[in-house]
Amino acid sequence: MLGIGRGAHAQTAAQDKHLPPIEDLRALVAMVARHKAPLLILFSTPGCPFCREVRRNYLAPRLVEQARNAAPEFLLHEVDITSERPIIDLTGAKITEAIFAARFNVKVVPVVALFDQSLQTLGEPLVGLDRSGFYEGYLTSAIDAARKRLRPTS
Repeated sequence: MLGIGRGAHAQTAAQDKHLPPIEDLRALVAMVARHKAPLLILFSTPGCPFCREVRRNYLAPRLVEQARNAAPEFLLHEVDITSERPIIDLTGAKITEAIFAARFNVKVVPVVALFDQSLQTLGEPLVGLDRSGFYEGYLTSAIDAARKRLRPTS
């Protein structure tokens, strides 16, 4: 996972480039289960200014914050909904990022969605970018709610 232990360098890299891509969903869901940390995916397209703003202003800074924690609060990755880049799905089959995005009916970007270890969504995805100044609050609430669903209190 990009950002753990890399400090300001990770923040700069994540701001200027895409977030870590998905390689193998089986490994990611195993980490979700082990850490009880939701999988946060930014669905994007190349050149999308709103995607870049969500990545730069709201997600990349969280990579730096997570570097200070012993365990991740969430696992952060990015999927290009137009990409033919292969990823390994939960069955071990190779699919494309575009096919993965289509499975969740992602047709517009940016979309931030949180998933559990079964790749079930944890709450409603954040679609688009709120320009009224509430996006940070919406994102924080979505992450907190997803974490609580994975770590229920007894």
